[in-house]
Amino acid sequence: MRLGPVARACGLAFLTAACTLCIQILVHRAISAKLLNNFAFLVISLTMLGFALSGVLLTRLLPRFLSRLPDAVTTCAALLVLTLLGATILFYDADIFQAARNRPHFVVLFLKTIPYALVFAVPFTFCGLILGALLSSPELPTRRVYFYDLLGSAVGAFAVIQVISALGVENGLLLSCAVMLTGAVLLAPPHGPVARSLAAAAAVAIASCVAFEDRAFVMRYPKGTVLDGITANARGEYGIETVVWDPVARIEVSRIRPVDPERMFYRSLVGTNQAFHARFKRMLTQNNNAWTYAVEYDGTRESLTGIEETIYAAAYQAASVRAPRVGVVGVGGGFDILNALYFGASRVTAVEVNAATVSLLRNRYRDYFRHWVDDPRVNLVLGEGRHYLWSTDETYDVLQLSGVDSFAGTAAAAHVFSENYLYTAEAFDLYLSRLTDQGILNMMRLEYWPPREMLRALVTAVEALRRAGVAHPADHILMLTDTPSPVFTALLVKKTPFTAEERGRIVEWADRSAQFEVSAAPGMSPEATTYQLFLSLDDPKRERAFVAGYPWNVAPAGDDRPFFFNYSFWWHLFPADSTVWANTPVMEYSILILGGVVALATLACIYVPLRLLAGRAATTPARKRYGVYFAGAGVGYMAVEIALLQKFGLFLGHPNYSLSVVLAALLLTSGLGSLFSARILSTLREIRFVSYVLAGLILAEYALIFPRLSGLIGLPFAARVLIVFALVAPLGVCLGTFVPTALDRLKPEAPSYVPWAWGLNGIFSVLSPVLSIAFSMTSGINALLLGSIPVYLVTGFALPSLAEGAEAVALSRRAATKPA
Repeated sequence: MRLGPVARACGLAFLTAACTLCIQILVHRAISAKLLNNFAFLVISLTMLGFALSGVLLTRLLPRFLSRLPDAVTTCAALLVLTLLGATILFYDADIFQAARNRPHFVVLFLKTIPYALVFAVPFTFCGLILGALLSSPELPTRRVYFYDLLGSAVGAFAVIQVISALGVENGLLLSCAVMLTGAVLLAPPHGPVARSLAAAAAVAIASCVAFEDRAFVMRYPKGTVLDGITANARGEYGIETVVWDPVARIEVSRIRPVDPERMFYRSLVGTNQAFHARFKRMLTQNNNAWTYAVEYDGTRESLTGIEETIYAAAYQAASVRAPRVGVVGVGGGFDILNALYFGASRVTAVEVNAATVSLLRNRYRDYFRHWVDDPRVNLVLGEGRHYLWSTDETYDVLQLSGVDSFAGTAAAAHVFSENYLYTAEAFDLYLSRLTDQGILNMMRLEYWPPREMLRALVTAVEALRRAGVAHPADHILMLTDTPSPVFTALLVKKTPFTAEERGRIVEWADRSAQFEVSAAPGMSPEATTYQLFLSLDDPKRERAFVAGYPWNVAPAGDDRPFFFNYSFWWHLFPADSTVWANTPVMEYSILILGGVVALATLACIYVPLRLLAGRAATTPARKRYGVYFAGAGVGYMAVEIALLQKFGLFLGHPNYSLSVVLAALLLTSGLGSLFSARILSTLREIRFVSYVLAGLILAEYALIFPRLSGLIGLPFAARVLIVFALVAPLGVCLGTFVPTALDRLKPEAPSYVPWAWGLNGIFSVLSPVLSIAFSMTSGINALLLGSIPVYLVTGFALPSLAEGAEAVALSRRAATKPA
């Protein structure tokens, strides 16, 4: 059956959008496996400048592009493949340094990553050229093409999770390239020799990368990172053994030499027993950062002798319960589980979010881990820790969170951009509710100096205890910290007050160690540590004053602002305090630099096309209003998308579901909104009425539904998916009407402005995530969602009315027929 031109165009829009979204997420994962999050955020944000650039190019090249559409599509698909593979290979091999010594050095390192962002932007330019040309063509139905564009994106959002799980990132990129190239050639068969030659070259490039994958995608790890040290010292049996991809992160397993605490920064993690050190044979890392030891365990308690000296054992040293029931959040290499088994746990429930880690433990490395993985006392659960605790009534004598996301506390403040629901006020309330009366929460993390990370955890714990009705939280808290360098701290929180006997055991145990000391306990002098100073206040009003006056943000993070790892304020950009000046405010610097780069790109993408259009005597009376409209549509859509992704991630129970359910649902229903936008507008008459409906829906869901979501977490997964779809769908339908409606208005009025509008929407879609993250970090996710309402109200009013559009079309036609 031969396809008509409209069907082929819709197929191309679907194919390009699906492959583009897959590639975008795959590139995100590849970049995150090498760069710390602040640098990865820059690169990923700027890659989408390619879509804005495509609008600039089409402003000048659209007639030529459309006149040779089959060759142009194949050429773009081939160049997409060639530039994407080239950019990935170049990035993998790049020698990148990330450990900033000071503020100027951070800015320099940040700017040095921009070339990699621009290199990755090139492939997305070719994606944008195909989609922009299809949407700009006067011969094609905009609403239908845009529907297939969004439908393809929805399918891509769902498929990419399966692709990463089954094939990994590199093979996923190769598959996406092959599908894009094959589909383009079949749907738009090239006629010219150049297009055919480029398609052949792209096919050869894909085949070569498949045949020589181990040589093509060789990652050079940044200096000073964990895997850089392992590969630099790789000799014989030592080095990286296995790399597997999970949609959440990349997991690496390395064979390591026995640890030597005298040469380690975190000595309290390994103790002093040399026989025990000899059993440290493997290490698991996540994205080349978060690391955990995998100790060789033969099933006997004697093989773990020495683990009781480590700071991981703090809760068991204090606990009075024999044969405790233990909960572990974050399994890694199983160190917390081995601690529990050593101390005679009767049951261990261990929750791990990374499916790749669980698979390694149960399958590929089964022989190494089987003595504890197969232990009948151990229940290994694949899931998000907080969601699991929320969905069960089980209580624990020890609840352990040992450095979950420990790489977030590195000196580069890598994860200030990452939300984390394990450390919010609501999470601490949940942890306390899952403790038995004698239960102890042991939360351990890296620490800065002066203290802020574990101080923030302490402040959060104290407030949670007060909400639970505790009058004197200090009686329920013990803390231990590395010595002599205070780089790691354990926070013990007990549901009932620590007894004198329990406190004595902890003090005696710490006194025997040269690796850590008690840093907070009932009866300690307030001058001993900052932790103890805060606990000694013992008054909510004085505690709030302490938090307000502290030079870093140590106030509890909440589910609405779950950015636990961001301790800086905007005034930290120009502090008078030399101690604050010595620490780089990563989020603020990153936002300013990104904003500056995107502002320059915005200027180029708005000014340059307008000059080109003015040179061709092309104009539209409402170009400023159209500019506001397409900019607002780009900013507003991304704000709603980011808010919903953050809002529903915890509710669905796993980060992967947020992508495959929320994003796919939003894109699918936006596509339906595009397809039926003419019918919607015939009912509501003007787009501003769609803005009113959208505002009402957001307000209704915010006020009536979102506060009740936490009570529905225990529902079956299918029911939660249906709830999310029901909440996302009406918003998506409204959102999907905006862009195709305006493009349909603009085509007859000023067709040469359509690519400019596409590019303008693209550039503000790049700017919006930067602004959205900054806004949600400072004001909250709810504020971000509500902030989209005025954006869409302005957008709705900016679009010229039907009468104004008809007048503009008449003027345009008269100008076109006027003799020169």
